Amino acid sequence: MPNDERPPLLTPEEEITLRRVAFGESVVRALRAADLRKLRELRLIEDGKDGPQVTAAGRRHFETLPKATSLDRGHAGDDLMTSMTRMLKEARKS
Repeated sequence: MPNDERPPLLTPEEEITLRRVAFGESVVRALRAADLRKLRELRLIEDGKDGPQVTAAGRRHFETLPKATSLDRGHAGDDLMTSMTRMLKEARKS
């Protein structure tokens, strides 16, 4: 996927499947067959000796997906405060 090309649109379920493949955390029988088929068609994953694995394009697309911490709205304020505290400590060190 060249830099000027937009990443393919995935359903939330397909994004979850891509994350699971990228993390290598699920056996293939636990993954949605339709999602695997679509991700293969888009060349985001390929079959490896130990099951599906992300391709270079799949890794790039995976990196654009929201991270789990940004999806968890329950602790968003805590994350902000932690980041601000860390930045303040770093600024005081300089």
